[in-house]
Amino acid sequence: MLLHTVNKSPHASDALDSCLRTALPGSQLLLIEDGVYAAREGSAAATQIAATEGLRCYALAADVAARGLDGLLAAEIELVDYSDFVQLAADCHAVQSWY
Repeated sequence: MLLHTVNKSPHASDALDSCLRTALPGSQLLLIEDGVYAAREGSAAATQIAATEGLRCYALAADVAARGLDGLLAAEIELVDYSDFVQLAADCHAVQSWY
């Protein structure tokens, strides 16, 4: 299982698009830093994430809070803290960062 991390806003970078094109079923996606903007309910990016077959998506809670997005995330996206981030990385055989 591969953990993908995206740290750029979908409005400023094509990192999320590139990630979703290559992510295989069973992969994990963690949105961090400005990447959490992709998790906003009703956004094109959140819809695209939900439509990616076999992908489980998370957003780093501290980054969500820092950007004022508390309570505004798509239901399919799970909030995680830093210890969860570490556990996700440890559970996956590799981490691919998208910039």
